[in-house]
Amino acid sequence: MTDRDLLRALRERRSRPRLVTPAPGPGELAELLAVAAAAPDHGRLRPWRFVVVDESARGPLGEAFAAAHAERAPEATPEQLEHSRTKPLRAPLIVVVVASPVAHAKVPQWEQHASAAAVAHGLVLAAAVAGFGAIWRTGWYGDAPKVRAHLGLTAEETVTAWVYLGTPAGPPPAPRPEVPLPVTYLR
Repeated sequence: MTDRDLLRALRERRSRPRLVTPAPGPGELAELLAVAAAAPDHGRLRPWRFVVVDESARGPLGEAFAAAHAERAPEATPEQLEHSRTKPLRAPLIVVVVASPVAHAKVPQWEQHASAAAVAHGLVLAAAVAGFGAIWRTGWYGDAPKVRAHLGLTAEETVTAWVYLGTPAGPPPAPRPEVPLPVTYLR
């Protein structure tokens, strides 16, 4: 792949909501995580960490999602709870990117959260270049006490991204429309 090919791949990357097996294997995942970890990180604090939800861990995570949904909405129907329960089954592998800020005199917490977001974006980009599909998902589940406990989060940590990984299924998404970029040049 030439530099131009790489730039085109990064520019044309699209979220892939339909993902099937195979997911990245252990060695491939280690490489993707290492690439993601090269994100900007002022002070080399590594104010983030990864929680890998592999095939066998998706069901228990779904149970935590359903329990959190039942707690948040006691009137939820069995169908709604089942919908929450199956969310982690939408991809064969999930990497939860957790912002884990540390006290530092010169690196504010917002910057550490930005580093975690850069790590999540790097993981999505690395997956695309490696030939896998990925989608960065968010939502209230990462704030739910039952899910936070399931993930082993501390009080200071937050879920930045649920990065779903696998092999893209279905047709590729339509290209992004060409729109002018919001750029201002100071003179």
